Amino acid sequence: MSDPVNSSAASSDAQTPLSSDGALVPVGADSATGNLNADGSVMVDPNTGLAIDATATTQSTGMLDGFVGLPVIEQVDRAGVVGWVLAAMALIGLMVFFYKLVGFLRRGVFADGFVKDVERHLSSGDEQQAAEILARRRHPAARIALSGMMLPVSSSEEREAASDLIASRARKEIDGLNGGLRIMSAIAVLSPLLGLLGTVMGMIEAFQRMEGAGSRIDPSVLSGGIWLALLTTAIGLVVAIPATAFHMWMQGVIGRAAATMEDVCTLVVNRGELARKTLSRASNVSELRHAAE
Repeated sequence: MSDPVNSSAASSDAQTPLSSDGALVPVGADSATGNLNADGSVMVDPNTGLAIDATATTQSTGMLDGFVGLPVIEQVDRAGVVGWVLAAMALIGLMVFFYKLVGFLRRGVFADGFVKDVERHLSSGDEQQAAEILARRRHPAARIALSGMMLPVSSSEEREAASDLIASRARKEIDGLNGGLRIMSAIAVLSPLLGLLGTVMGMIEAFQRMEGAGSRIDPSVLSGGIWLALLTTAIGLVVAIPATAFHMWMQGVIGRAAATMEDVCTLVVNRGELARKTLSRASNVSELRHAAE
């Protein structure tokens, strides 16, 4: 009768992996994670003495390769240093645009439909109602006009002094709205120039390769160098066109806000004359009606 087989020993031997040369690999070394050397031994970090987990390194490298492998990132990387500079300029331009957009919304620049209501109340002499309308608005013109409502404007000297004070406050508001536009303008102007610089440098490099090759010129090498050189110009134009459009749009918004400030402040400074003319016009109409009867 044969000796009974030790089941634990058999299972242990059965679970022990073998290396490529048939040697036993210590139990606990996970070959599936890829942390084994070619001879089957466990990879150890010489600095810490701990086993290296190659899975995490492979995953992180794969994520980095996937990020770099994106179409836009790949094209920017091919453009070299100029491409990455243009990408940074594009990112800065987007940040400036959204910053200005949020600032416009918070200041209520787009809500400028109160001018006609203010004019109607000031024409009728109802300054209290006009002041209430201005107090409910966040537009810079409303804040300036509300402060101008507290200034006396009964004489020409008082109106001139009030006009100078209101104009000074309006200039400060416009300067605040213009903040950041120089950055957008610089991006719109410099990005195509940087792209052209990258193209010129790439063309110089391509022709230097042609000179070094002598009579053994490979057309594929030449064409590859030329399209890589033109890539920076394309990226520069892609950055410059939206930057120019955003800059022009923001200038239009600020110009409209400045015009609204001018209209409202003119109404506030000349509110006394406006009420008197309206009253005189109403009296003239009344007199004409009586004469017609």
